Amino acid sequence: MRSRKRYIAFKLINTERIDEKAVSEAMIRNLTALFGEVSAVESGLRLEKFDGEKGIVRCNLEALDRVMIALTLIDRIGDESVAVLTLGVSGTLKRCRRKWGC
Repeated sequence: MRSRKRYIAFKLINTERIDEKAVSEAMIRNLTALFGEVSAVESGLRLEKFDGEKGIVRCNLEALDRVMIALTLIDRIGDESVAVLTLGVSGTLKRCRRKWGC
C-alpha cells in the first residue's frame, strides 16, 4: 500500500537569491545528519517547488515530524546564513499552493 504524502510550505528569511539545488541538498544533508540515512530515505523527502523565497516540500506522513524538525534547524545554505519559516502543512499540493501562495 502506498504511504500518504504531506506537503510543507516554507519561506526562507534573510536570504539573497539561492538556487533550488542548494536548498534541496541542504534539506537532505540536515535530515541525514539528524536522523541517519535510513530515516532520510524512508521520509520520501522531495523539493516540489522553490521560487527563491518560498517553496513546497513533499514527504511521507510518517516522517512529517522529522522533516519539519530538520527544516527548521537549517541555518546555512552554501555560504548564506538563512532561517526557515514553516508556513503550513497540507494533504494536497493544490491546496498548499492556493493557501500559502507558493
